[in-house]
Amino acid sequence: MRISQPNKLVGKIMDVKMGQDMTEVIVDVGDRPVYATITKGAAQAMDLHPGDEVFALFNSTDVTLIKAQKKERDYGV
Repeated sequence: MRISQPNKLVGKIMDVKMGQDMTEVIVDVGDRPVYATITKGAAQAMDLHPGDEVFALFNSTDVTLIKAQKKERDYGV
């Protein structure tokens, strides 16, 4: 998968705040934290925890989080 560099930030999860339906994920990408709101089901499916490395993908209206499995990290998602 190829992704334009300006739209991708690599960071580590600082905090995961689970709500009843939605989850706020705070990602340390260096200069400033990135806040992403995703469904609780998506957060559970990705098994997100503080310290996990994730990619934050941006477009003009939203942020997508990607967590690579250990064997996938070699592909440079």
